[in-house]
Amino acid sequence: MPYFVYSLFSLVLLTTGGVAVANGLVNPSKAHHYPADFVQSYNQECLQTSMGEGLEQTEAKTLCNCTIDEFQRQYSLTEFQQLTAASATDKAAETALVEVGQSCFEQILYEK
Repeated sequence: MPYFVYSLFSLVLLTTGGVAVANGLVNPSKAHHYPADFVQSYNQECLQTSMGEGLEQTEAKTLCNCTIDEFQRQYSLTEFQQLTAASATDKAAETALVEVGQSCFEQILYEK
C-alpha cells in the first residue's frame, strides 16, 4: 500500500503544473470546482496509474473520483497546484497530498 500511495502522490505531481510555494493552504468550508478539462486529465492519468498498480477499473474510478473530489473540497485549483509544487521540497505539503490518497484508498478497502 505505501508504494501505491506514493505512486498516487507522483500522479498528483505529474497532473498539475503549479510553480508557487504553498504554506498549509486548506479551505474545508466550501467546495471548489476545477475546470472540466483539468478533472478529465487528472482522472485519465489517475486511472492509468491506479490500474497499473493493480486496481480493477471500478476500484480505480472510485479512487480517482474520491481524490479529485477531496482535493476540490479542500483546495482551490491554485492552492492545489501550489501544494503539489511545494510537495517536492516541503514534507508537510507532501503529507497533505498523500493523506488524501491514503484516505480514499482505505475507503475502497473497507467497502469490500
